[in-house]
Amino acid sequence: MGPEVPDFHREMERKRSNRLRKLNRREWIQYSLLGGAGILTSIGYMAFEAQWVEINEREILLSAMDPRSNFKLLHLSDLHLSRIVSIEYLQMVIKEGMNLSPHACVITGDFITDQPEEKQLNKLHDLLKAFASKVPTYACMGNHDGGKWAHENGGYATNLKIRKLLESSNVIVLENERMEVYWNGVPVDLAGLGDLWSGNCRPNECLDKKLPGKKDYANPILLMNHNPDARDALYQYNWDLMLSGHTHGGQFRIPFQNYAPFAPVNDRSRTEGAFGWKDRVIHITRGVGNVYGLRLNCRPEISLLSVTGIDRNIAL
Repeated sequence: MGPEVPDFHREMERKRSNRLRKLNRREWIQYSLLGGAGILTSIGYMAFEAQWVEINEREILLSAMDPRSNFKLLHLSDLHLSRIVSIEYLQMVIKEGMNLSPHACVITGDFITDQPEEKQLNKLHDLLKAFASKVPTYACMGNHDGGKWAHENGGYATNLKIRKLLESSNVIVLENERMEVYWNGVPVDLAGLGDLWSGNCRPNECLDKKLPGKKDYANPILLMNHNPDARDALYQYNWDLMLSGHTHGGQFRIPFQNYAPFAPVNDRSRTEGAFGWKDRVIHITRGVGNVYGLRLNCRPEISLLSVTGIDRNIAL
């Protein structure tokens, strides 16, 4: 009997160890499944949010405008037509924008990602042409639309193909160019810059140098500029409102912290919305498309700007 006692204990210990191993294995599988389900749920939500469009209406006050003047401007950006962003989605977005009855529309670059199929480009042409026939539409070019940066990242070597597509759609493209327009009877100088990352941003070709003292130009100057990082180099020029995209609002924003760690700009504290900057106003829209098919805490955006003047002689 003596030798059986330790054998009995060893057998009990072995069975206990086996039970623990089975339990640990079972728990590991359970937690893995829960974790995997959580990841899939998160990805599913981010894919849903990427097409959950938000309409934001903002009032923009410009001292360069007559306080009795006003117009409604639809600001779109970053359509990013691709295998991820469909023409059907863009059609829905543009229809929503048209329903807001703007006096004009500006689209601040990145119409495509990579090199979409010809069939998709033809559909984009038809969509923009139908839209531009109802609302005067203007555009500048973005880094994905063609050029050195785009070519190094799977896109076109130049933006000529996309520019021709836009122009044949009756979208007026301004690339380091400027023109006078009338929106709701308000005279406006509208300028458009070439893209910063493409090495094509040449403000001296379409803007005048800012002179010290009193404002020395008649019409308010609105500036289409895809990448807001160009703003520091633009301070020495005359303009009142800059319209930008590029940031996607950060595309991924940390909840409760309002911080976008992956935003493709130097100043990540300002990746969306309207704000004052050195006696000017800058509006950055989150854009309607995306590159990865995912967004987090950063819905795509249709922006309607109600632009009006303020009396600079009234003390605020």
